[in-house]
Amino acid sequence: MLSPWDDFPIHQTSYPIAYPIGADAGRYDRHWLAMHDTDLTTQLGVGLCVYPNRGIIDGALSVSRGGQQHSVYASAPMPRDRTTQVGPLRIEVIEPMRTLRVVLEEHDGVAADLTWHGVTQTIEDGRMERYSRGTLISERTRTVQFNDCEGQFTVNGETIDVTRDQWWGFRDRSWGSRTTGTKSEHTMAASKSNIYFAWTLLRFEDECLLVAVNEMPDGRSEARTVAVLPFIGPDDPAYGVEEAIARSDVFNFEIDYVAGTRRPHLVDLTVGPRGAVDRRIRIEPTLTFLMQGLGYSHPTWTHGADHGGPAVGSDHWNLADLHPTARENVHVHQICRGVRSDGAVGLGLFEHIAIGPHLPSGLGEGLEPRG
Repeated sequence: MLSPWDDFPIHQTSYPIAYPIGADAGRYDRHWLAMHDTDLTTQLGVGLCVYPNRGIIDGALSVSRGGQQHSVYASAPMPRDRTTQVGPLRIEVIEPMRTLRVVLEEHDGVAADLTWHGVTQTIEDGRMERYSRGTLISERTRTVQFNDCEGQFTVNGETIDVTRDQWWGFRDRSWGSRTTGTKSEHTMAASKSNIYFAWTLLRFEDECLLVAVNEMPDGRSEARTVAVLPFIGPDDPAYGVEEAIARSDVFNFEIDYVAGTRRPHLVDLTVGPRGAVDRRIRIEPTLTFLMQGLGYSHPTWTHGADHGGPAVGSDHWNLADLHPTARENVHVHQICRGVRSDGAVGLGLFEHIAIGPHLPSGLGEGLEPRG
């Protein structure tokens, strides 16, 4: 089963590139991108993924603005050449690890033509493996980069111009195997698993900060990352200069939840002190972005679902009408302001999902709020 990729020297096995190695239904390869304005009024997110053992490609673009969130979803049989286009949505890699373009042809009043430009190196995040009842439910490699964004998008009858000085973004590439947020999460092992994930990306005037943790119910880490990234210029390498990045694995999130929920109200982040990394930051979440807007646990457009052929759809929500403890609404992004102990202000996002017990946070079973 040959594809155009077989003309490139990228083979990891003796098989053609299009042959999946192993029958794991959770195998995936994903682009994820997000951006927000510097006034913290709007977040736009994009996801596009292939599932080699499901034979599916799917994607979504979603905008949270003015108390509403609008999403467009697409799914189709996976093309042999792994093209990064599904329905009206496509992602173009203009320059690897530096410049990507996202285009959504108009559907149900939503359209976009946006370009992400790297302002830091693309770095490899901490590798993770998760098991539930002896079954592997997640193992992946993830890369992360901070960006400026430009272009325009249309939503709810309004076309918004995006300029690099007013719109900042992030993107990650991840691949491996996962069940969280996908069709595969309905397996017994995945449905009984607990999740505690906290991830923040903050851009200050003098640096960019990535902090991420996956923890087990007793607080032991499955993956743990701190990276302080300097800005790069147009002629600087976009990857591979690891010595320019300060790293650590010593940090702590103290999350104050909105009463009756597992949604953060305030977050105190302590990083270090360890080597060159020593930060104290208060994170103040503002706007909420539902991750089901990109398919995570969506009842219809969950990742990797087979819709019987090409399919395109849409959804929209009045965010104030949604109960924050409903399973599909628990996983959120919140664009935020981060204030460092030296007074410097950074902007970015805080992503959090907590399902099941987490002893350090005082969280109990299921989706019960902290007592």
